[in-house]
Amino acid sequence: MFAKTTITVAAIIALSSSLVFADEINPVLGKVGDFSIRETDLDRLIATQPVQAQKQIQEKPELKTSLVRDILLKKAIAMKARKEGYDKKPEYREKLSYLADDFLAQEFLARVVLAELKVSEEDMNKYYKEHEKDFQLTESVKARHIFIQLHAKATEDEKVAARKKAEEALSRLKKGDDFAKVALELSDDPDTAKKGGALGVLTPGKTNSEEFEKAAFALKTSEISEIVQSPFGFHIIKADEKTDKRIATFEEAKSYIEATLKKELEQKKGEEFVEKIYKESGLEVFADKAATKADEQVKSPNR
Repeated sequence: MFAKTTITVAAIIALSSSLVFADEINPVLGKVGDFSIRETDLDRLIATQPVQAQKQIQEKPELKTSLVRDILLKKAIAMKARKEGYDKKPEYREKLSYLADDFLAQEFLARVVLAELKVSEEDMNKYYKEHEKDFQLTESVKARHIFIQLHAKATEDEKVAARKKAEEALSRLKKGDDFAKVALELSDDPDTAKKGGALGVLTPGKTNSEEFEKAAFALKTSEISEIVQSPFGFHIIKADEKTDKRIATFEEAKSYIEATLKKELEQKKGEEFVEKIYKESGLEVFADKAATKADEQVKSPNR
């Protein structure tokens, strides 16, 4: 008797421990009534979202909390609707049936008909050769600057002072001072100064100064300009990386080509499948009757 009791107690302890452990590895994130959503449930739902949405959710954990709240809120409203018999009403049952059919059709197409489509390396190479001119990369320069502001109505003394400050910055750079450090200490552009003078990637025609653009694109990678005057003041520019105008390599264009060809393949395969369903199912659309009915509803909208 004592042995049986001991085993029973041990079993209960083991079961409790396993439940606690299960909750730790797959925790309940929220619940409403008898319905609960666990971490694995949420992960499966997130996996069905577009890639960009998945990335945003992973980068911002608070979005997961919002998603759980939305799911549970909809569930709570749906539970109330069922309790009041809305799921039994003919007009709602019909709409639910259409929604279920639409969902099943979309999932079947995505997961069965189009799931295993692959684009061959040969087809991608062929596309690249036929559309090579479409992969031309624009000339660009990843640049930094140290900016000394000069107002349009600056006095001669202010112009001299601004020029002197620019010359001081250039002198420090020529002695080997770090560009980012000099930009932080001397640049009059607060937004870029705190980023070491970084302007990002510039392309022709996208700057607001012809003098600045000409000087920036004349630089080679890692080269620093002399003092450049623009309508806004003085600049010292550094080219972190210069990219000349060229055709993208196959490897650089490959992901775009693969996505383009896969989309075309999916379109073709989808149309073939729809045509097959038309023939196999005996589907018929009585166009004349449907058009007549629609015309009657337009003429008598309140009927």
